[in-house]
Amino acid sequence: MEMKKGNTIRIEVKDAQAKLFINGNQQPSLIVSDLKHGANATGSIALWIETGTEGYSKALKITKN
Repeated sequence: MEMKKGNTIRIEVKDAQAKLFINGNQQPSLIVSDLKHGANATGSIALWIETGTEGYSKALKITKN
């Protein structure tokens, strides 16, 4: 990912699987097939970035399909 401009990141979670798509790509850049909290987990959403790294975000949108 280029760090000098904004990037669009979409994360789709279904059951115990998550897919991460970057900049509108049709194929996911990352697939997590075994989310540890399971398919029926409830709770909050957190965004984390490595300690000592600056991270910025804007226009965060969370939708339920």
